[in-house]
Amino acid sequence: MKPIERIAAYLHFKSISPHAFERNIHLSNGYYSKQLKNLGSVGSDILIKIHHHFPDLNILWVLTGAGQMLMEDANKVNSLQVDEFAFRYESENKKIKTMESDLEKLNTLIKDKEKIIGLYEFMLNNNNHASTISDAR
Repeated sequence: MKPIERIAAYLHFKSISPHAFERNIHLSNGYYSKQLKNLGSVGSDILIKIHHHFPDLNILWVLTGAGQMLMEDANKVNSLQVDEFAFRYESENKKIKTMESDLEKLNTLIKDKEKIIGLYEFMLNNNNHASTISDAR
């Protein structure tokens, strides 16, 4: 069973209409039905929205089929772990974006320094060439 089918089972169990589900997690009309019909995949951004809007749904069950559909007290620890993982993922992703930006700036600086070095080498070579010509006279 795919995650979209497990979501359908949850919605059926809770008597939530597809339209209400789409409205709750801010999906376009018909998105869920189309995904279900084609047994499409569910993106991580949508899973995060589902997790936040339907806290009684065990999101790990949606993903893997393991465990119970509804959260139990013992599974709330898993929910906290998922929240912690999502927070750490977002934090690390921000760090990576900052590092990528810094790397781009450093690469630009290196290119600028290489141009300056090339200009100095050109000037040095022209100066040596000019002194060689004047020494020959």
